[in-house]
Amino acid sequence: MKNLILGAAAIAAFACSATVFADFGDNVTVHKVYVHYSDLNANSAQGAEALYARLKSAAKTACGTDPGRSLDAIVAFRQCRSDALSKAVTDVGSRTLTALHRAHLPPLELARFDGLVSVR
Repeated sequence: MKNLILGAAAIAAFACSATVFADFGDNVTVHKVYVHYSDLNANSAQGAEALYARLKSAAKTACGTDPGRSLDAIVAFRQCRSDALSKAVTDVGSRTLTALHRAHLPPLELARFDGLVSVR
């Protein structure tokens, strides 16, 4: 089961840019994706939706596209994307973006996300 996604992806926001990274395999390969959003107001509905789309795309890029056929790999792949997006949303710290993300989460993911939330 090569290239299983072992760690959760994380995203850090730095002055209107976010870094998405995912930890893959036994040899730890980190994929970073920078998301710039200085052109958006993350506290407006329209800005939050645009930023959310960018963060979702970045999480997909950071975590890769094809986990293969292994059930473990598929689960880890989905978890990577979910964790990357949730971490990015919390790091941005926008109440509007957080509410948008919460509205898209299934109940079990919502419970996990609520443990991460820190809105400024």
